[in-house]
Amino acid sequence: MRRLLIGDKKLRVRDEGGSKRAPVVFIHGAAASSVTWMDVVRRLSPQRRVIAPDLPGHGQSDPWHEVSIDGYRDAVGTVCAHLAIDKVVLVGHSMGGAIALRCALAWPERVAGLVLVCSGARMRVGPAVLAAFADPTADHAALLAAACYAPSAPRDLVERWRAVAVQCPPEIALADFQAVHGFDVRDALSSIKAPALAIGGSDDVMLPPKLTLEAASGLPNARAMIVPHAAHMVHHEQPDAFHAALEAFLVEVP
Repeated sequence: MRRLLIGDKKLRVRDEGGSKRAPVVFIHGAAASSVTWMDVVRRLSPQRRVIAPDLPGHGQSDPWHEVSIDGYRDAVGTVCAHLAIDKVVLVGHSMGGAIALRCALAWPERVAGLVLVCSGARMRVGPAVLAAFADPTADHAALLAAACYAPSAPRDLVERWRAVAVQCPPEIALADFQAVHGFDVRDALSSIKAPALAIGGSDDVMLPPKLTLEAASGLPNARAMIVPHAAHMVHHEQPDAFHAALEAFLVEVP
């Protein structure tokens, strides 16, 4: 675990493992933090350098600026520059996938590979979710637990992750979902030449599998995988299938 000082702002980064190959940077989704990647980082770090920041205003990172996808993109770029990393594989979950896409569009020469996890080239957030996050008294963690896991997910697993589902103040969580709502880069996908993998959950209601497949079809060098018995948190619900797909993809990336 590292704490970077960017100007007068602190940013927490999980930075584990080592390899001569391009590091893997994991970008979390709305309202979350790098904690969501904790098990993935531990599993992958023996083979690869793995970096997972808490985005500004999340987890143990200070807020930097007004919330936007491009603002978070710049934060990821700043982390990589601060760590003197020239080229990375980006893995983004949900909102993190939107951020990863914006990074690949802004700095194509620095993205060796791209993995979208329950994410897409366009996103919409239901009015009920926006209304719930606009209410600071609502149980946001319970809302996410109900919406993001498949009915078949073990209750103890859901409760474990529910405890760390929301890792930012309510106003930042709401701003995250507002930033995601209306995101659309479908027209620009053909310019992203890096190898890509889009992983979705068959039972995902937050980001339906059709949007995972749509993103993969628009990327010139992408393939898609829809994991059965998983919803929006496929890396929690089906970790073996997720890790196998990620490892197979990384073998192909320098």
